[in-house]
Amino acid sequence: MFFDLSNQCVLCGRRADSGLCPHCHRELERHCALSGPLCRCALPGPGLDPGALCGRCLDRPPGFAASYCAWAYRFPLDRLLNAYKHRGRLTVERALETLTRAQPLPWPEADLICPLPAHWRRRWWRGFDQAERLAASLGRRWRRPVVPVLTRPRATRHQQGQSRATRVRSLRHAFRADPRARGRRILLVDDVMTTGASARAAARALGEAGAAEVRVWVLARTLRSGAGGS
Repeated sequence: MFFDLSNQCVLCGRRADSGLCPHCHRELERHCALSGPLCRCALPGPGLDPGALCGRCLDRPPGFAASYCAWAYRFPLDRLLNAYKHRGRLTVERALETLTRAQPLPWPEADLICPLPAHWRRRWWRGFDQAERLAASLGRRWRRPVVPVLTRPRATRHQQGQSRATRVRSLRHAFRADPRARGRRILLVDDVMTTGASARAAARALGEAGAAEVRVWVLARTLRSGAGGS
């Protein structure tokens, strides 16, 4: 279970037993909640039919079969995640648990959950791996084993702020899957999907290792200009 000794809202400082006070929770839902069908890359789109692909994915389909995401990466959720990842505020975990608590296992056929790994130097710098901690919490709630069948042996530049083409180039051969992936249906977990380049590269490595199917669950999705949400 995520831990926290504070009883304050992580956004405004008001008293809050769940990490978010009712006011901030409503504001986050109003600004960040996604609704409607998502593309395989987790982007919403006006008029997008369930299972349909956006134009970018029609041109270059991802190696994963589906994505699941309930939140857009924008204010105030981006503030929470930046404080968590880049300033080491583990008190944010209670708020994140509040946001994921009501989400059911989106893929009952999944054999295992695998966090999308960070390179060891980034884990050392942060002191933790947010995808590992998120996957552990979801695994307990969904009663699915968390098995790290992926490693990231090659360091890459920080992906935030890079163009999609630069991300794709830097992520070539960044991930390595082990034999436990063979024949398994794998739910890949991460905190934020920006362009999807990391998830694509990870799914490619898992597919080459013989995974039966890969799907992606992310807490939040960065939206392109004009992409919808509720």
